[in-house]
Amino acid sequence: MHEYEIKLLAYLKEHDNAALEDIRNDLNLGNDQIIWAIESLAEKNAIRVERTKQLGCILSDEGKECLREFPEERFIKAVAKKGRIDIKECGADIGFIWAKKNGWISINDGFVALSEKGNHILSDGHYNYRELLNALANAKPADIDSMLSKAGQEADVLSKKRKLFEVKLYSGIKSVAITDIGMRLVHSDSRTGGISALTRDIITNGGWKGKHFIPYNVDAQAIKVYPARLHPVHEFISNIRSIWLRMGFIEGTGPIIDSAFWDFDVLFSPQDHPTREMQDTFFLSNPKEIDIDDLELLSKVKHMHKKAWSRTWSEKLAKQALLRTHTTVVSAHYMQKLAGKENMGYPMKIFSIGKVFRNESLDYKHLAELYQYDGIIVGDGIGLSHLIYTLKEFYAQLDMEVRIKPAYFPFVEPGLEVHYFDKKLNDWIELCGGGVIRDEITKALGIKKTVLAWGGGLDRLMFNRLGIKTLSELYRNEIDWLRSRKNI
Repeated sequence: MHEYEIKLLAYLKEHDNAALEDIRNDLNLGNDQIIWAIESLAEKNAIRVERTKQLGCILSDEGKECLREFPEERFIKAVAKKGRIDIKECGADIGFIWAKKNGWISINDGFVALSEKGNHILSDGHYNYRELLNALANAKPADIDSMLSKAGQEADVLSKKRKLFEVKLYSGIKSVAITDIGMRLVHSDSRTGGISALTRDIITNGGWKGKHFIPYNVDAQAIKVYPARLHPVHEFISNIRSIWLRMGFIEGTGPIIDSAFWDFDVLFSPQDHPTREMQDTFFLSNPKEIDIDDLELLSKVKHMHKKAWSRTWSEKLAKQALLRTHTTVVSAHYMQKLAGKENMGYPMKIFSIGKVFRNESLDYKHLAELYQYDGIIVGDGIGLSHLIYTLKEFYAQLDMEVRIKPAYFPFVEPGLEVHYFDKKLNDWIELCGGGVIRDEITKALGIKKTVLAWGGGLDRLMFNRLGIKTLSELYRNEIDWLRSRKNI
């Protein structure tokens, strides 16, 4: 027998029937070691195990942090230290939200200060939510049900709204008793000295010779271990990046904050286009404008717009600072860098991955911010067929069958869209738009070659990979979902 089994049988011989809690307290063994010995001996009919169904209160990572101090308690301490703080500093701070909900703070003229109730909480130190959470965390399984009933609405707030804990019903070991078989085993030493684990020393010095190997019980109860994992969004971005790199592309990057000149004007979007309104684009107040240093390019783009749209073109509108609405702006910057460099190894293939921002109406497949992938191929003798092949090859590596249809985008001619059918959502999901960059754009940027371009939402690609129903699920950051989520 294994030494853990020998220790447990010897203990049970003296105590006949023992509760699991007593065994933990009396034996100099870890919990996993005791559980393994119990399950192993039970399999040999050396002991009888009385099992019971019991409730367990499992705290989330955030819940464990709140055992000492809740975010709202930290928040009012910060307010008390400064006297008052500007509400602009609060943002979406969870502590601010709950302090306001609890009536601990007052807001006047844009400043946050402690209310009378907040001052009382700060001096008294008594917070019912923290005390309830601590009580549940340390409660015996038999007491949890009554504690939850007594707490009522407060327990619901902590578990359902704040996700600080959850209650699970699991099988536990109540007590253990030795059997006649166990008594015979404990009096016999014929099975002692077995090897339960191979080590380097045992192998090198021949310590295994003449010994028997103790079977390992893989069904024994053990504590679930959660290995470290990347967030699914970051993991998926890494996968997408590796696909483009394997296809011979190089990665490009660019700023999140840019000017309307690069985001819209260079890409042939007229200045009165609806997407350039506040309801579609996030314009900045600081900085409000970004200067355009390349005056020659500025002149060419201005001429391009006046010739194409026959309208007044405003340099002031072009200087507006904004959060980029697509990663195509990165491709535009790289096209300018390639201008006049005929000695480069063409075709040049460049991709980029990054976050973009749009003032969208939120639904299951639209968010105000999302990740987008973008790419260009610059060279001679290339056309729409090469773009279609490239996109089909990319999606094939994601095991996705797609359809491609004609589409209009201001900066390409001809243009196309890529869609795939999601069987679970029973809907065609747009993945990507692209085409051949217009001659007006390449001429303004100084490119004398054909440019194929495309861009699509990265988040939507994850619908069928993760089995999610809405894009918002990617950003809920629930620790249990992150631990148990489907592999990408």
